Amino acid sequence: MQFGLTLRRIILLGTPLVLTFLLLFHPSPYDEVAGELLPIANWWITLHTIVFVLLPLMGVALCMLTAGLEGVIATLSRVAAVVFALFYAAGDAIAGISTGILARSAEVGALGERAAVEAIETLFADPLKSLLFDIGRYAWVVALVLAAVALWRAGVPRLPLVLLALPAYLVTLDHAFPSGSLTFGTFFVIAAWIELTSGRFTTAGQHRRVS
Repeated sequence: MQFGLTLRRIILLGTPLVLTFLLLFHPSPYDEVAGELLPIANWWITLHTIVFVLLPLMGVALCMLTAGLEGVIATLSRVAAVVFALFYAAGDAIAGISTGILARSAEVGALGERAAVEAIETLFADPLKSLLFDIGRYAWVVALVLAAVALWRAGVPRLPLVLLALPAYLVTLDHAFPSGSLTFGTFFVIAAWIELTSGRFTTAGQHRRVS
């Protein structure tokens, strides 16, 4: 039982905390690709590969907000969390890993700089990439809003639930610094507040039905 609680808190609190730290080092080289992105191609690929791994765990962390709660609202919140993880990770792979590979190819001479920059700018502006991000970020919003409602009905204090509006809003901006760190940083603080003060999740396997 103690192991389950420890694992829960590693995912629920550790994932957003690591993302908060990593995204401090996420630049915004969208307007000056040649001068700002190409020189950091290896870091750009590394960063987005790590984030790509962490985003599914962030979806699990979102699900853990309503772990043990039954009912339509809590279930829909968890479904939205899965949608967030899938679509946001897909958008990030295109905008991050793919563009990083192109940038590195230009840096090592395997691809002409002009061609690489044009390809990267095309990916940054691609409507499919934007759609994937939009579906992911609005699924995050839905997951948080429904989680707040389900937790409120379960008796969790209102103030941290109201403050879930912060990460819900911030995710609609960008995940580069500072918005990304603020999104997951506020989630970490609020999730820790709920986790450590409500007493709602101190017992593994506790269930409560919420309509």
